[in-house]
Amino acid sequence: MSDATHETIGLIDAEPARPVDDGPTSRSDRARGAAYRSRFAIVYVGLAIVAVLGVAALVVAVTRSSDTAASTTTASEFTPSQAGEIGAIQLAEAVQRKYQLANGDELVGVVASRNTLQDGNLGLIRVSYQYIQPFDSSKDKDSKVVRPQDAIQYSLCGANAGCTIPGKASQTRFALLKRQGLELALRTFQNDPGVDNVAVFLRPVTPEQGWEGYTLVFDRAGLNHTEPGLIAKPLADTLPGSSRTVNASQLTPAEVKRIDKLTRPYLYLYRYQLLGGRDALMQLQPAKS
Repeated sequence: MSDATHETIGLIDAEPARPVDDGPTSRSDRARGAAYRSRFAIVYVGLAIVAVLGVAALVVAVTRSSDTAASTTTASEFTPSQAGEIGAIQLAEAVQRKYQLANGDELVGVVASRNTLQDGNLGLIRVSYQYIQPFDSSKDKDSKVVRPQDAIQYSLCGANAGCTIPGKASQTRFALLKRQGLELALRTFQNDPGVDNVAVFLRPVTPEQGWEGYTLVFDRAGLNHTEPGLIAKPLADTLPGSSRTVNASQLTPAEVKRIDKLTRPYLYLYRYQLLGGRDALMQLQPAKS
């Protein structure tokens, strides 16, 4: 299209826009409008603050709820991702957090491993045999030899020197320690069908002279014989309150008595004997008390 054609359209340049003088009345209106806008701005800011505070309160509530759920989500709800020693290590970490002192600290540290013994040269010797000899036995037939095929052991150690637990020792606290050992054993059997033997070393308890310490030893076959159905039961049926953290003050006399009844047949004094430098035997004697 040529320039001449553009000219024939007759475009007219618009005049520049000029401010409109509303006079004195419009200025007062503008003042009132400004005041209203200021008030609305204050209201909007207030509403925004309330909304922010509401969101913050919701976040805090959700966080607290999550923290509470995390603190009450216990080892009973935890399932190791693997079997064998790795699964036992995962289980040990979960159960360790659950058993506490009155101040909220963990009762003991829990270390899981295969049934081995250090040889003194940073090496490990497999504990291939368990020799159980009652303290009142008079004949060889009174003793029993167990040869685990797939065994796990847990070592419980307090935070003080010699693995002792901070604070005053008591029978109730000892019951709590045995309860922890029983839970470790039962859940190991439940989570790993291949494990046939679990030993839990109670290192905080001072042993009698001539012995290395106290241990709870559970053999799957023996436990199924003496306590049929115990392994298959939900843990909460055997240890009420297993879905939360627990300390000694929460154990009732009835619970202490029940724990003693469940663990007494499996509580032993122990010491080791080397067999030809390649294997070890754990000698066990039932604890008198």
